[in-house]
Amino acid sequence: MPARAGQAVLLATLAWGVLAFGGVYPWAYWPLAGAAIAAGALAVAARRGGASGGASLGLLPATFLLFAAAAMLQLVPLPIATLRTATPETVRALEQLNLAVASGAIAEHAVSIVPAATFTGLCLFAACAVLVLSSAVLLSARSARAFARSLTVLGVLVAVAGIVQRPLFNGRIFGFWTALDGGAPYGPFVNKNHFAGWMLMALPVTIGLLLGGIARAMRGVPPTWRDRLVWFSTPEANHLILVAAAAIVMALSLVLTLSRSGLTAFALSIAITSALVARRQWSGRRSHVAFAYLAFLAFVVVVWAGGDVIASRFSEADWGDFNARRGAWSDASDIRARFPFAGTGLNTYGAATVLYQRHDLDHRYTEAHNDYLQLAAEGGWLLVIPAALCAVAFVVTVRRRFASEVSATAYWLRVGAVTGIAAVALQEAVDFSLQMPGNAALFAALCGIALHEAPSRRRA
Repeated sequence: MPARAGQAVLLATLAWGVLAFGGVYPWAYWPLAGAAIAAGALAVAARRGGASGGASLGLLPATFLLFAAAAMLQLVPLPIATLRTATPETVRALEQLNLAVASGAIAEHAVSIVPAATFTGLCLFAACAVLVLSSAVLLSARSARAFARSLTVLGVLVAVAGIVQRPLFNGRIFGFWTALDGGAPYGPFVNKNHFAGWMLMALPVTIGLLLGGIARAMRGVPPTWRDRLVWFSTPEANHLILVAAAAIVMALSLVLTLSRSGLTAFALSIAITSALVARRQWSGRRSHVAFAYLAFLAFVVVVWAGGDVIASRFSEADWGDFNARRGAWSDASDIRARFPFAGTGLNTYGAATVLYQRHDLDHRYTEAHNDYLQLAAEGGWLLVIPAALCAVAFVVTVRRRFASEVSATAYWLRVGAVTGIAAVALQEAVDFSLQMPGNAALFAALCGIALHEAPSRRRA
C-alpha cells in the first residue's frame, strides 16, 4: 500500500512541477520540495514493508550526502580575514554587494556571496536527491510499467497544451498567466527550450514502454496470418497502438518548439534507441517493427512541422557565436577562474554576473546557458568533485542493473530513462532546462527508473 501511494505522490509531484509553469516560482517549487519529501517518507514505509532496491544503490546515497555537505560548507560563516586569505575574490565581491562587509560592520561571512540563495539551492538539491532514491525504491516495490503509463498520459496532456496553445497564444500561459520575466512561452513553460527539455525526458520513457510491449507482443500466438490479425483486436495490441500514438503526439510537440537544442537532443535520443534496438537482436520481426516505428515517428513529426522550417531554423543561427552563448560561456569561465576552489556559492550565478558580466551588457544574464560551467562557477572544486562522484556512482549502479536484467519491460524502461537523461544532458551544454524545478523533478524520476530493480527479477 505505501508503494502504491508513493507512486501516486511521485506522479502528482511531476504533474505539479510541469503544470505550475515548470515550478520556477517560489509558490511552486516549495510545495514541490515538500511533495518530494512526502514521497521519501512513503518510500521508507515501503522499505519497511519488505520492498527492496534501495539497499543496492551502491555509493550513490553517500555521494549525494557528500555534495550536500560541500554545499553546506559554503554557508559556514568564516572570519573576513580568513576569507581574504583563502579566497580573496570572494571578499572583493562581498565588498561591492554587501554594505555591511564593505563598512566593516560584520566580522564574518559565508563563502557564498548570497547565503540565502545558496540555502534555497541546497534545499532543492536535497529534495531532488530524496526523489531519486525514493523513486528507485517505490518503482522497485511495484512495477514501473504502471508509472510509465501514467507518465505517458501526463506527457500527452502537456504535449497537447503546447500544440494547441502555439497557434492560439495570446501572450499568457494557459490563457491567463503572464510570465513575470518575459521569455518565449510554450505550453506550461515560460521558455520553449524548457518545454523541449521536459519532453526530451518524458518521450524516451514512452518509447521504452512501447518497445517493452513490442518485445512481449504475440508471445504464444501461432505464426499464422489469421492468428496475427486476430491478435490486433486484443487489449494488448490496442494498448501498444495507443502508446505509439502518444509518442507521436509528444514528439510533435517537441519538434514544434523549433528549439535547436531540443531538436538536436531529440535526434540523439532516436539514434541511441535505434542502436540499442539493433544491439538487442530480437527474434522474429520485432526489431523490424521497432525500426519501422522509429523511422515513421521521425518522418511524421518532421513532415508535420515542416522540413524547410526546421532547416531554416538551424541555418539562421549565428554558429560563430552560438547565438550569443559564447559570451555567456566566457563570463562563466572567468567567474570560475576567479573563484576556483569554493565558487561563488550554489545558486548565486545571477548575483555574480552583476559584477562580472562582460558581454552583451544590454541584457542581464542570470544563467550561463551551460549548466556544467555554471556549476563550476558556483561551486568550484568544492562542488565539482562531489558532483562528478555522483555521476560516476550513478553510472556504475545503472550498468550493474543492465548487466543483470531479466525483465524485457524493465530493460526498455531503463533504456528510455537513460536515453532521456543523455538527451537532456546534451541540451544542458547550451541551455539550463534542469534549473527549472519541474524539469529537475522529472530528471530525478528518470534516475529512479534507471536505478530501480524490477520485481520480476527479485522473485527470480
